[in-house]
Amino acid sequence: MIPKRQDELAKQLGKLVVDHLITPGSIQSKVINDASIQNMKIFVQAEVKKALSTQKSTAQLLDQLGMKNSSFTLEQRLQTFILGKYEIWSEENMSKSLKDIVPPHLQQKSPRLDS
Repeated sequence: MIPKRQDELAKQLGKLVVDHLITPGSIQSKVINDASIQNMKIFVQAEVKKALSTQKSTAQLLDQLGMKNSSFTLEQRLQTFILGKYEIWSEENMSKSLKDIVPPHLQQKSPRLDS
């Protein structure tokens, strides 16, 4: 039998479940416990071992994970990061002489830094 107020009953049942049975604390206690964490570690270690023992390239593995054009994106991010670091370094050292920047042990190897 389908009750006349099925929609209202479904909403009230959903509200009961969300408000009283499924709480953030109950989810956390189920997911974040020693056994779950240990199982996750074992799973991740097994997956990493599989990935490391494959003959696929890094780009192929990333593509398999749904990260298309990952090598290009990674190269772009790395280039942006390096250029950013270089710009910061060059701004900090712009007013310094080369002799102030080069470490003493390298200065000894190059007599031209005396000028």
